[in-house]
Amino acid sequence: MTMYTPIIGMEVHVELNTNSKMFCSCKNVPEVETPNTYICEICTGQPGTLPVPNKEAIIQTMRIAKALGCSILPKSKFDRKHYFYPDLPKGYQISQYDEPIGRGGQILLDFIIEDNIRKQANITIERVHLEEDTAKLTHKATGESLVNFNRAGVPLVEVVTQPDFMSAVEAKKYCQELQIILRYLGSSNAQMELGQMRCEANISVQVAGSFEIVDGIVTPLNNSTLNPKVELKNLNSFKAVERGILYEIARQTTMLENGETWTQQTRGWDEQKQETAMQREKEGAADYRYFPEPDIPPFEPHIIEPHITIPELPQKKRVRFNNEYGFSYADSFILTQDKAVAHFTEAVMSDLVEWLYEMPEVKGKSDEIREQKMQKIARTSGSWLTNKLLPALQQANKSITEFSVSAENIAELIALLYANKVNQTNAQKILSLMVEATTDIDPTHVMEEKGYGMVQDKQKIALIVEEVIRSHPKQAEEYKNGKEPILKFLVGMVMKASEGTVDPTTAEEILKNMISK
Repeated sequence: MTMYTPIIGMEVHVELNTNSKMFCSCKNVPEVETPNTYICEICTGQPGTLPVPNKEAIIQTMRIAKALGCSILPKSKFDRKHYFYPDLPKGYQISQYDEPIGRGGQILLDFIIEDNIRKQANITIERVHLEEDTAKLTHKATGESLVNFNRAGVPLVEVVTQPDFMSAVEAKKYCQELQIILRYLGSSNAQMELGQMRCEANISVQVAGSFEIVDGIVTPLNNSTLNPKVELKNLNSFKAVERGILYEIARQTTMLENGETWTQQTRGWDEQKQETAMQREKEGAADYRYFPEPDIPPFEPHIIEPHITIPELPQKKRVRFNNEYGFSYADSFILTQDKAVAHFTEAVMSDLVEWLYEMPEVKGKSDEIREQKMQKIARTSGSWLTNKLLPALQQANKSITEFSVSAENIAELIALLYANKVNQTNAQKILSLMVEATTDIDPTHVMEEKGYGMVQDKQKIALIVEEVIRSHPKQAEEYKNGKEPILKFLVGMVMKASEGTVDPTTAEEILKNMISK
C-alpha cells in the first residue's frame, strides 16, 4: 500500500493597529459601518497620486519580525505585485518581494494534545513583509458586487513559514500562538472574525519518500514528480484552519489513490458544506510581474532596529510562571494567553504571599512561605484562577479588564481558602458576588457578613456533633462497638449539617470524644 505524506506551510496576513493607512493619511478603521467613509485619491488608486510609507507600520513590522526571531535585513524595498481584480483599482498591489523586512525566524510550538500529552514543534519563519490591504468586495444574490474602500490601503503584514507542519493540529496551534504574540506586542487585535488576521494554508500530498525539504525548499528525490500545492483560503477561525487542512489532505489523498492529478490552484473553505471548493488556478511569482516600486526608494530598517523594544513574550512568560510561581505547564499556558490576565495573575501572586504572612494560621516569613509552600500555593491559586475566576468571567461576558475587583482582594480570597478559613463552596459564593460586582469587594467582609467562614468555636461544633449523634443513634452505637468505617459517615453528617463550615479533622476529634464517653 502506497503511503502518503502531507507538506503544509502557512501564510498569515495581519492588519496593523496604526492610526492611518499604509500610504496615505486616511484613518485606519476598516470595520467602520458606513462604506467608503475613510478614503482618498491614494487608497482608491487615482492616477497621478504618490504613496508615502507609514513609518509606524514599518516599525510595527520590525517589532513582529524581531519577536519571531527574524533577522532584520540591512536593506528593504517595496515592489509592485500585478494582478487584476475589482478590489485593486491600480491593477497592482504595493507589497514586498525579494527584500522584505525580516527573514529566518523561528517559533517553538509547545502545546497539550489529547490524553494530556505535551507536544513540541519548531516552525521556521521564512519571511515577514509589509504591504497594503485591498478593498473589500461584497457579492449580492442579485449578481451585483459592491466595493468598500475603507479597508484599501490598510497596513498588512504577511508572515510566511517554511513547510514545517506535520499535521493540521500543528497549523492550528501555530495560528493561535501567532495571535497571542501579536496581541502581546499590541501590533494587532488579530480578530479572525473581523478579517484582522487571515490564515491561508499551502498543502500538497506527496508519496512518502519521494521528496526532501532542505532550508524550506521541497526537492524531488529519485526523479519523482511532485504534486502541485493547493492554497487554501477562507479559513475564518482556528477550527476552520484545522478542518480545512484535514479535508484537503483527505481530498488529495483520495485523488492520488484513484490515479487522478490536479493543477496548482486556490481553493476556498466552505464552512457550511465543510469542504473546499475551487476558486481559481494559482498564479506563480512570474505571473505577478514583480518589479521595484518606483515611487518609494529603498530603506534601511537596521538603522531603526536598536530603538525597537520587545516585551516579555508569552513563551518566556510561561516558563517563568512555571519556575517562579510553581504553576503547572497547563495553568501557565492558560494564564499567559492574554496579556491582561497574565498581568493580573502576577499582581495576585505578589499579594497572596503577603496575605498568607499576615495570617496566624500560616506560619513563616514571606520568603519561607514562598519557597517552602510554593507547590501548594501554586495548586490552589492556579486552580482558582483558571478553573473558577476565568470561567466565571467568561460566563458573565466580562474580560479581566472589566472585572471590578482588585487583584489584592482575589489574593485575599485565595489566602482565606488556603488557610482553611472558608470552604470551597462558600469561597465560590463569594467569587460569584465578586464577578457580579461593579465595585471592589473585600472577601473577608463578605465572609463575616454572610456567615460563610469556617466555624472555629469548639462549643458551637460540639452542639452540631451532639445533634448528629442524636439523629443517628444506631450508627453512633456501631462505631462505639468498634465499627471504625462508620466514623466517616458521621463526619459527613456533621459537614452536611454545618454546610461544610466545620473542619473535618476537628469534627472527627469531637465525635470520637463524645461517643467514647
